[in-house]
Amino acid sequence: MNKPIIGLNVAAGINVNALEAELASVKKWGYDCAEIALDAFPLIISGKENKKFVEYAGSILKKAGLHYSAHIGVGLDLRSRDQYRLHMDALLASIDICARLSLNPLVLHFEQDSHNPEVENQFIEGHKKAALYAQQKGIMLCLENIEVEHYKPVLEAVKLVGLANFKMNLDLGHLYIASKYFGFSFEEAIRECAPYVGHCHINDNTGIFEPMRLENFDLYRALPMGYRITFGRGDIHMPPFYGEVPIEFSIGILKAARFSGKYICEYQSRIFTPFNQRIQKHIREVIERQPAASEEKGI
Repeated sequence: MNKPIIGLNVAAGINVNALEAELASVKKWGYDCAEIALDAFPLIISGKENKKFVEYAGSILKKAGLHYSAHIGVGLDLRSRDQYRLHMDALLASIDICARLSLNPLVLHFEQDSHNPEVENQFIEGHKKAALYAQQKGIMLCLENIEVEHYKPVLEAVKLVGLANFKMNLDLGHLYIASKYFGFSFEEAIRECAPYVGHCHINDNTGIFEPMRLENFDLYRALPMGYRITFGRGDIHMPPFYGEVPIEFSIGILKAARFSGKYICEYQSRIFTPFNQRIQKHIREVIERQPAASEEKGI
C-alpha cells in the first residue's frame, strides 16, 4: 500500500523571500506536500508566464524537497464573455507553470452556475480545451466544489469534460456548509462524488452558512476572521477535527473508492503554529487507519 501524501496549504499573503522558511515549517510539522496559490507571487502577468520569477520560485521549491500541488489564482473565470481569451491564456500559463515546477494537480474553482446554457457550454468547452493541453504536460486539473453552490453541477461538469486528467477537488468543508444550506445529505454526496475525486481539501467548520457571502461578497471578505471564527460563521477553514465536518467518515468513503490523490489540509496554519505538528499527526493517523478498498475485501 502506498503511503498517503498529506499536505498543507502555504499561508496566503507571504512574501516570496519568506517562502523558503514557510516550506521549511511545512516540512518540520511533518507534512509531505505544500499547496501553492499561483497568485501569491507574480508568476503570471497579464495572462503570460513571468519566466524569470517562475525560475526563481522553482529554485526555492526544489530546495525544500516536498511534493507540491497548485491552486489557481483568484478571479479566473472561463464564464467571462468579454475577457474569455485573457482568462484562458492565464489558465494555460498556469498549466505551463505547474509542468515546469512539478505542481500537480492544479485546483480550479467552479464558482456558481450561471444558468445560461450558452455560458455554461463555454465553461465546459474551455475546461475541456485546458484539460487536453494539461494532458500533454502531464498535469491533472481538479475542479473544486464551493460552499455557495450545490455539488451536483460540479460533478456534472467533471463528467461532461470526460477526460482522465480532469477530476473533482473535493473540499470537505465547502461540501458540509453547502449540505446545510441546500439541504442535501452530506453522506450521500460523499458517496456520489468519491469515484470522481482526484484531490481532497480537508478543513473544518461548524456548518453555519454566512448569508453575506452571497449578499455582499466584498463586505464578507472584509469581515475579521477572528469574528467569523468566534461565532463559527461560514467557510472559516479550521484545522481538521476542530469543527463538525464528518472527516473520518469522508476519508473512509474516499479510500473505499480507491482514492489515490493528495490530501491537503487547508486551514489557517499561522494561527495554529503551536499545534500544527499534532494536527498533522492526527489526520495522518486517521487516514492511515482507514482500510483501502482491497484491504476491506481481503485481497
